[in-house]
Amino acid sequence: MYRAMGQELPQIKRILELNPTHPLMTRLHNAYGEREDRTGLSETVELLYGMALLAEGGELTDPSRFIRLLSDRLERTL
Repeated sequence: MYRAMGQELPQIKRILELNPTHPLMTRLHNAYGEREDRTGLSETVELLYGMALLAEGGELTDPSRFIRLLSDRLERTL
């Protein structure tokens, strides 16, 4: 409707909702408390945020970084 009237779409404020009892969240929380080197954890959180954006139809600000992080993570698990 906005486009039909020649207007810009309003900015949408995204809200990331987390389930604190989800096993992934509890494991991230535990890993944060146990590890001194948290580089891998920040990458994991970045991957989770990118997945959430894609799941809701959004766009990644840096798709090549997302792919690089994902492929590096997959390579380490094989």
